[in-house]
Amino acid sequence: MTFGEVTVDFSGYAARDREGKIDLTPREIDLLRLFVEHKGLVLTRNQILDELWGDDNPIIDRTVDTYVKNLRKKLRLDCLVTVKGIGYKFEVGR
Repeated sequence: MTFGEVTVDFSGYAARDREGKIDLTPREIDLLRLFVEHKGLVLTRNQILDELWGDDNPIIDRTVDTYVKNLRKKLRLDCLVTVKGIGYKFEVGR
């Protein structure tokens, strides 16, 4: 899948741009895949945590914020939109 100048291979857990490989963690790719699969829908931090880390994991919801921040920075994405007080959504065409 292509996001601007970045191409992400979800099955190969890899991302590239014109300059070469972009270092993404498997969790970052899983998070991006989750957003793409639910495009246009608002995902709460708790929904994201439950989906990617499981119900019984003691990770705090601010962890999601850090992962989203890293994705935005590494991939230069403006399609990951913050919905204040709720969570995030993936909007195409932003």
